[in-house]
Amino acid sequence: MIVYNAKGRTYRWLLAGSLLLNLFLVASVSGQYLRHHARHMPVFMRVLQHVTSRLDAQDAKTFRSVLRQEAPHYAQAQENLARARAEIDRQLLAPQFDPVATRAAMQQWQAAWNVFVSTFSDALVEAMDRLSPEGRRALVSATPHQRPVSDPFLTK
Repeated sequence: MIVYNAKGRTYRWLLAGSLLLNLFLVASVSGQYLRHHARHMPVFMRVLQHVTSRLDAQDAKTFRSVLRQEAPHYAQAQENLARARAEIDRQLLAPQFDPVATRAAMQQWQAAWNVFVSTFSDALVEAMDRLSPEGRRALVSATPHQRPVSDPFLTK
């Protein structure tokens, strides 16, 4: 349907512009929702999502499949790590800061981290073994590489 004004000009451009503006607004709102939702995912899941987004479809499917199969072996360690991190947060946000309890929470987190890394590394090596050489290269290039810094408080 074409609508004309009193002078006979078409409103087609106005309708198309309105439609494009609405599509842009829907995309913007959806993007904000997804970004907000992603922040509430566990860090581990965000990292895996980031990593698999760099792989081609077949390698991503293989990588996810192996990690799902191996999940029973590292799930408890992952859960313990999350609980240890939550305890650090609890200590840091307590009305009265307790340095001894905070140090203990940090030591507990470090122990949980070590257990998680040792159990998850087996699953990760198994997943990497099943990737194509291109997939392994994509994962290496997708992970951030840190250069050694002599003083961690120096910034440029």
